[in-house]
Amino acid sequence: MLAARIAEHKNVSAFLAASDPRSDDELRAELTQLRDTLGRADAALISLRTELEEQTAADTALRDELQAAIRTARQAEEEVSAAADLVETRRAVVAQVQLDLSRLARSATAIDQLSPFEFVVCPRCMQSLAARPVEEDHCLVCLQPDPSEADIDPAAIEETRTALQQQLEDAHHIQEADEAHLQTAQDRAQQLSFVISSLRRELDAQTRDAVAPRFDAIAEASSRVAALKASIDAITHLRESWARVRAIDADIRSIKAERRQVNKDIKEKSERLKASQSLLGDLSTDFGRLLTGWNLPWVETAVIDRDSYLPVVNGQPFESLQASGGGLATSVNLAYHLTLLTSGLDHADVLVPSLLVIDSPRKAFGNNPSDRHRAAEIYSRFRTLADAYGERLQLIIADSDPPPITTDSFGKVEFDYENPMVPGVDHSGPEHVTRIAQSES
Repeated sequence: MLAARIAEHKNVSAFLAASDPRSDDELRAELTQLRDTLGRADAALISLRTELEEQTAADTALRDELQAAIRTARQAEEEVSAAADLVETRRAVVAQVQLDLSRLARSATAIDQLSPFEFVVCPRCMQSLAARPVEEDHCLVCLQPDPSEADIDPAAIEETRTALQQQLEDAHHIQEADEAHLQTAQDRAQQLSFVISSLRRELDAQTRDAVAPRFDAIAEASSRVAALKASIDAITHLRESWARVRAIDADIRSIKAERRQVNKDIKEKSERLKASQSLLGDLSTDFGRLLTGWNLPWVETAVIDRDSYLPVVNGQPFESLQASGGGLATSVNLAYHLTLLTSGLDHADVLVPSLLVIDSPRKAFGNNPSDRHRAAEIYSRFRTLADAYGERLQLIIADSDPPPITTDSFGKVEFDYENPMVPGVDHSGPEHVTRIAQSES
């Protein structure tokens, strides 16, 4: 990672040197100057625009009048559109009444001309109608019901014609009024359009003299402001690259410092590892010496594994020894825990309990003279530990037989049926058991 950051630092620095010869300090000073110049250019541009606005403020009344004329013209156009739609509607009504009159005239003519005739053949195909079954009061030709008397009454037809003619006259009058209204609206819209054109020409003439002299100045000021902003952006981009160089340089220093610290930690931990390895070697030696010192016939080699920190006897791992059971497993466990206890008492950094509880340490041995001798050696080891460390450790040994040695270093508590408890320790006894049973029931 350090090599990559150094290479990146070199590449970015080379790029900056090739693209722009200015240093970061020079760029910072130039950036400050450009920002000051930009501030003055912005102020000048604002001033020009303010002057233009002040000179054109006098045209406000004319602009308002033009806007009002435009709104009125828009309303007039809407009125023209509505009047035109109404005229079209009136024309449709007139055409419909004229159509009704024409239909009534054709019907009356047909009734006058054809009602006196009795058709005996079909007027279309000329076939005889004499044998054709026809209901009463139905037409012999079309088989429809005969019209009522009112429908063919000449007086009724004339009354209908008079009503339709009156409707036609009324529709013509309304149409003429609507067409006159449409013409008036169109004339007003044309007048307003002329007024708008006149106002616009007048406004253009008044504003032309105010805008033209300052237009070039405003355009030039705007261009200068844009150029200054572009220069500031370019320098800012270069300064960001310089900031990246500084960040990479800071990372390089941090990585180097971290590497120095890691190397220091590695050295310290290596030294502690050497010490631990030495301590583990001493622990393995003490364990092997203690276990082989008991002259057990099945023990050839005994060490502590440097990876698992567990006993290895005759090349067999601790799990296999535990699974085999018997005297070998008991002896190995006893020697292992006695060695750990001694190591913890001798070295403060070895965190093992200073309490060891041993149940029947002689049960793995027989009762021949050599077995009794080994038992005596084990108890001698207990006495040696008690004499050497005193109150720094606590050994609790449970044995069904009296110890094979005599010593004042141990206190002895004997249990029997009459005295099954440790003296001085309260016990709830059967009453406590009875209360528990009652609460559970």
